Amino acid sequence: MHNGDRAVLRIGVGVAIAVLVCYGLALPMPHLGCIMAWIVLCQGKPLPIKKGIVVGLLLMATMIGGVLMVPLLTHYPLPALLFTALLLYLLMLMGLKGKGTQAMLLITAVTIIPIAGLIEQSLAIGIAQMMGLGIIIGTVVNRFALALFPPQATQAAAAAKVALAPESPHLLALRAVLIVLPVWLLALSNPAFYIPAVMKTVMLAQQTNTLAAKQVGRELVLSTLMGAGLAALLWFALTIWPSLLMLVLWMALLSLWVARRLVRLVANRFTPSFWSNAWVTCLILFGPAIQDSASGKDVWLASAMRCSLYVVVALYGWACVVILERWRPSGRPAAEPVPGG
Repeated sequence: MHNGDRAVLRIGVGVAIAVLVCYGLALPMPHLGCIMAWIVLCQGKPLPIKKGIVVGLLLMATMIGGVLMVPLLTHYPLPALLFTALLLYLLMLMGLKGKGTQAMLLITAVTIIPIAGLIEQSLAIGIAQMMGLGIIIGTVVNRFALALFPPQATQAAAAAKVALAPESPHLLALRAVLIVLPVWLLALSNPAFYIPAVMKTVMLAQQTNTLAAKQVGRELVLSTLMGAGLAALLWFALTIWPSLLMLVLWMALLSLWVARRLVRLVANRFTPSFWSNAWVTCLILFGPAIQDSASGKDVWLASAMRCSLYVVVALYGWACVVILERWRPSGRPAAEPVPGG
């Protein structure tokens, strides 16, 4: 079996188990836990199981510690803004140095947990626990699949280890912060509505670091629209037989479809970050739609508003890249690993 096939199986099984656990236990914002599992499953080299569990527990503790930012945001907003901007900058630099997964998870802790804490402290703690659980699920499934289907050493895998570092990493990190920070500030005005938008913006900011400037606009907007299409397809499919079992099966099926294109088993012109961002967009549109349906809200109207917001965010990210590239080109983008290569 090809390494790409193994990677697809790991991702599909991991997503199915994450959906079963997060939705089956009725955790708060379960789609965020599924996103965390996806991030772990899609990294090029799976974590050792002990390290993954430790990372998950440490991240959980770090995120819970993010609740301490809430009083600072409430009483001293300017110092809180500057401190958050500094942390984002340092974490973006960390991601550009080859620790993209760890940086992504910590950025999530810095941005989402304080905003959730503004709504309710118990919600922030619940989200932190769920995200840590998502990382642990992704790690355990990865290692289990590796035991069943050990990967074969290839020249492509060896070549991936010597990927070139990006030019001007400080400019790329600054650009990413400028993409995230305005949406994060907007989320302070309405935390319940903008939490998924912050997650979307974080993914976009990291995606721009792996793209050439000419690719950014097309990929950011098209990946957002692709994610919206996948979310609509998933919703239509689930209406045939609304149940946890069908949710798990449909999520696994669509994640397999996306993963085959992400690892290039199906030839396409888009980058792996395009497909990863499309699936994350699908999850952050579909997850709140389930909650809207349970509370009796108009699902299609709320989803249309969210999708419009994400398209605006993508256009804003594109504009930031264009303006900053004209001011001072950032050179070669960061290398992007391909799972299962």
